[in-house]
Amino acid sequence: MSDRRIFVDYIARTEGDGAIDIVIGPNGEIKKARWEVWEPPRFFEAFLIGRKYDEIPEMVQRICGICPHGHHLAAVRAVERAMGVKVSRQTTLLRELLHYGDWLQSHTLHVYCLAVPDYLGYESVLAMAGNEELLPVVKQALSLKRLGNDISVLIQGNEIQNRTSVVGGFTSVPDGSELRKIKERLKEAKDFALATVRLAAKVASQDPYPELVRKCEHVSLRGEDRYPINEGRLVSTEGLDVPDWEYPEWLIEKHVPGCNCLHAIVKGRDSFMVGPLARVNNNFDLLSKDAQAIAREVGFSAPSFNPFHSIIARGVEITNAIDRAIELIDEIGDPVYEEPKYEIKAGEGYAVTEAARGICCHGGKIDKDGVCQAWDIVAPTSRNVYNLEKDFEYFVPKLLNLSDEELTLKCEMMIRNYDPCQSCATHSIKVNLRREG
Repeated sequence: MSDRRIFVDYIARTEGDGAIDIVIGPNGEIKKARWEVWEPPRFFEAFLIGRKYDEIPEMVQRICGICPHGHHLAAVRAVERAMGVKVSRQTTLLRELLHYGDWLQSHTLHVYCLAVPDYLGYESVLAMAGNEELLPVVKQALSLKRLGNDISVLIQGNEIQNRTSVVGGFTSVPDGSELRKIKERLKEAKDFALATVRLAAKVASQDPYPELVRKCEHVSLRGEDRYPINEGRLVSTEGLDVPDWEYPEWLIEKHVPGCNCLHAIVKGRDSFMVGPLARVNNNFDLLSKDAQAIAREVGFSAPSFNPFHSIIARGVEITNAIDRAIELIDEIGDPVYEEPKYEIKAGEGYAVTEAARGICCHGGKIDKDGVCQAWDIVAPTSRNVYNLEKDFEYFVPKLLNLSDEELTLKCEMMIRNYDPCQSCATHSIKVNLRREG
């Protein structure tokens, strides 16, 4: 008997370029299980060196057009931590609202455009829209994504690349009456958010997904008194609990041949998972009351170690994002412009935000003139690559009865389940240079 190979040279409906290469031996043993991210490195960490401190948050948001705010806010907080900059309560709230807008558009995009077509047997969301019964659902999803983008436009002047958020605060603030218009749209979107959770639970309950459970360590921020998005301690389901600025000490990376993404482990342990399922597992009690209620209604209980429950967690987080955004708008009221004030100082600082896909880590060293001497960027996807390969090793043997076509689709779904952004995760590559003679 010969080996069986599952190979996909380009994975559709993910951001960036990567391949699946799985080799199964004649007795069902996994000889190879790789997620080979071949997206070319873009060297962001290298070309930040020599840039001024205020350029760093501006430049890193260009890493990704789907989750720019996660990168921007992690970098701006890392710079502020390095230089000892304190920001106002209003700035903290506006940043949180800005980032929730990003979550709304990203989670909605993933659930309806990237994931649900797999579960419902459509090749794309466009094919879904061709079904008269599903067309209204697709339109509502696009409307919710539009709402998330409009929050970004209102707060920072653009859908993707920030114009107003800077070290120390904002160069301008939104009008309170416009925020209240957003609030009314959020209230109108609530029922669709709840319906999203019910749909996610329904598709994730199909065979064979309920049986695909692999317990692994789930890592996220943990909020002190609210669900984490921009601040919190770094925690895990296995007892990790440290300040977020200590992430370089606890989350260890290494280069692996054949992959331009770094592989990551928890110090002294193994692979781990980040993203919405990890956040919900570590912060279920901090979700809004309605988010907790809809999770219980569909039978979700934390912690869950079924990675296919990530789609349910995303729906739950959409509900929570709407509830929290409404609370933030009420607390912000009518914003008043506050001029960012601080002194440029030498220092070293690190910070973590929760991008839609999981923890987004930035940090480095600033000299006395405010010039970057070193910078570290770790995107969520590079945290998940190694864990996804562990999923392959565990789950594929359970699905060997499927045809090659069916098994290939399930492997693609496993990857899309993580909502990967391969472009985010490829910023550097190790080069060994040797000269002889």
